[in-house]
Amino acid sequence: MLQLSNYSTKQLFAVVIIGTMMMMESIDTNILNVAIPAMAQSLGVSALSLKLPITSYLISLSVFIPISGYLADKFGTKIILMIAIFSFGLFSLLCGWATSLVQLTCFRILQGVAGALLVPVGRLLMLRVFSKQELVKVYMFISMPLLLGPLLAPYIGGLLVSHLSWRSIFYVNVPFALLMLFATWRFVDNYTQSTQPFNWPSFVSLALFLAITAYWLDTTSEITSSITQLLILMVIIMSFVIYLIIESKSEHQIIHFKLFQIRTYKLCFFSSALSRITLGARAFIIVLYLQLSLSMSPSESGLLISSMAIGYLFSRIFITRYLKRFGFKRTLLWSNFGTCLATVLLCFIEQANVFAWMVMIALGFFSAIVLLLLNVLCFSDIENEKYAAATSLNSTTQQLFVSLGVSIAAGSIHLFNYSFGTFTMTSFHAAFICIAVISLMGQIPFLKLQNSDGDNLL
Repeated sequence: MLQLSNYSTKQLFAVVIIGTMMMMESIDTNILNVAIPAMAQSLGVSALSLKLPITSYLISLSVFIPISGYLADKFGTKIILMIAIFSFGLFSLLCGWATSLVQLTCFRILQGVAGALLVPVGRLLMLRVFSKQELVKVYMFISMPLLLGPLLAPYIGGLLVSHLSWRSIFYVNVPFALLMLFATWRFVDNYTQSTQPFNWPSFVSLALFLAITAYWLDTTSEITSSITQLLILMVIIMSFVIYLIIESKSEHQIIHFKLFQIRTYKLCFFSSALSRITLGARAFIIVLYLQLSLSMSPSESGLLISSMAIGYLFSRIFITRYLKRFGFKRTLLWSNFGTCLATVLLCFIEQANVFAWMVMIALGFFSAIVLLLLNVLCFSDIENEKYAAATSLNSTTQQLFVSLGVSIAAGSIHLFNYSFGTFTMTSFHAAFICIAVISLMGQIPFLKLQNSDGDNLL
């Protein structure tokens, strides 16, 4: 437990600021899904078009996370945090004022840039304020906002959309941003540190590759010209090749590919990629399925989706017991299989009854175990001096894979008998099956794990 009496006022406010920022950014990442049907009706676009504001935000997070640590070290954690908090609140307000899909997407991109600075710089601040001996207790304390954010977001969003409007899901960020801005100005010191030269050419080429790839994935089903498709693919390939050339000649790499020579990290990375893809795809499709196909209200669907929180909490109770008895490999294999099965069972939900709640709880239980164990196991064989590089790579790619999942989800509904203005139940069922198959592919790297992998962590 965190003994509050052992810490100074500045340390306690640092914990509150970091925890609040993490929850604010986490809720904002997940709250938009439940408002998709209402936003589509208000903006006069199809529901699937709303994947653009979602994926653009996630891609913006992925692109700008690598630069956050450099900016904080160079200009100071306090200055960068205040800029990030102010920008996050401002662009949240502008998102609420948006009158078109283009405006909303542009403001979400800018909001994502601010969000990319919030959490990494907040974690860096924690390293500056607390000693290594205190970090474990502090991490345990502030992990709750990260856990509660995705779970509370659907219910909070559903209530706001049902009783106010979809615009209110952005407005709620503003008072929190103002409070955090004042607290940061009043209680946070401006920590700086000597920095290595930042690899700007590599960063620009990587950002270009990620942005164009995301655009292509989001719009590929709507681009009918084969020449346009070919040109976009050529730009994607060229930007990635340029990035690889620059990285190979640089002493300060953004992505350390040598990490993939570590067997456990490589297997966990690709398993985590598949898990994040299915996470993003499920979150996008479940809301549309419940509201458009089963005619649930935003608050009803949000409450049902938030029931996964019960599964998340139960997973924390049983996970240590499972690991000691079965080890990482078998626990991951069975938990991933449980995630696949629960995803298939989504097809049989017809109303918010006991069966629907049990499926959601099971989905939350098994998916939480998989994601948590992968986040831990990937570092089991990594040396201390490579922690920073591995953490940066994970942070950069996780949001990218969630974004890819949203694009795959929207594309699968297009493929499975989707017509404008009409969502058939069959198309959703087929999409759920596709997500389950992608999740099942995660069994392949799990099978390549050794029974002893992760034993050094127990």
